[in-house]
Amino acid sequence: MQAELDRLLKSFTDGWGSRGRVREVVLCIDRDGERWSACRGEWQGQPVTSQTPFFVASTSKLLVTAMLLRLQREGQLRLDDPVLRFFADGELNGLHRWKGQDLTGQICVRHLMAHCSGLPDYFEGRRRDGSRFANRLLSGQDQAYGWPDVLRWTRDEMKPHFPPGQGRRALYSDSNYYLLGEVIRRVTGVPLDRALTTLVTDPLGLKDTAFYRPGMPVMPLRLGVRTLEVPQAMASMPVDGGAVSTADDMTSFTQALFGGHFCDADTLTSLQDWRRIFFPLQAGGGLLRFAMPRWLTLGRRYPELIGHSGISGAFAFHCPDRRWTLSGTVNQIEGRGRPYRLMMQALDLLQRSR
Repeated sequence: MQAELDRLLKSFTDGWGSRGRVREVVLCIDRDGERWSACRGEWQGQPVTSQTPFFVASTSKLLVTAMLLRLQREGQLRLDDPVLRFFADGELNGLHRWKGQDLTGQICVRHLMAHCSGLPDYFEGRRRDGSRFANRLLSGQDQAYGWPDVLRWTRDEMKPHFPPGQGRRALYSDSNYYLLGEVIRRVTGVPLDRALTTLVTDPLGLKDTAFYRPGMPVMPLRLGVRTLEVPQAMASMPVDGGAVSTADDMTSFTQALFGGHFCDADTLTSLQDWRRIFFPLQAGGGLLRFAMPRWLTLGRRYPELIGHSGISGAFAFHCPDRRWTLSGTVNQIEGRGRPYRLMMQALDLLQRSR
């Protein structure tokens, strides 16, 4: 199996369309307790390994899901709590204004987790002046920001897309998770990095997972053939996209999340209420589902994967049908389908080697 994975990564980095762009790749697979890792590239003059730190980007949202589930298990909150419970009177006034009515009071924690609050996306959504925050960031315009900025952008410069929890609608929005970060911070009464340590990393023994701080050693982000250096922004978005981890840590964490460490089986099942966001992904409560229809795979059957991915090319998914876990990164923002192609090729190998 190891030789096949090594060949897969070589073909992935050296193949058409990847040369010069995918420079570092890490893939870690666990199958029923048997773990393999395959890596390509160098960092700081050394070969990349499964212990090399990388930006997990929106895969950070899995850590948030675990934190919320742990807080619910401890009785400090409920996923169906209204969000207004955690904020001072008037602090969120007008955040979700729909047809002249303020519907903010209808938003609950579960709506935010499942991207069905209707709130716009401060990161990639279009503002009133036509600009997008993500475009400025990806052009290299670094910027520090915080909760007051995200609140103002979401409430004053953008419009909601639908009423909270309406039908089967969903809109992927980083504003949802920035708001969840504030919920966690206020419930725990400690900074988010300390909450992550207490609720997730220390109980699991994860030594290389944390929210990014400038100066922290981590592989640089790649955007095409250039390096994207935006340390202030990455430190400003901890829960919606600013975590740093390794393939080994993310594999162990993903196994713990789906293995019942943070909640019982019924609660985990309740999160898997899927809504379409962008094909072929569906959003649940703090989770994404990746399932390819057979008409797009030339008749091949691929098992569904549940987990999350990030704009950096990071991914952490669990295959419930087979008890497989796949995590890692292609460390490339350009071409967002790359991590999914890598996982599908890895699934081919796993299915042939059963």
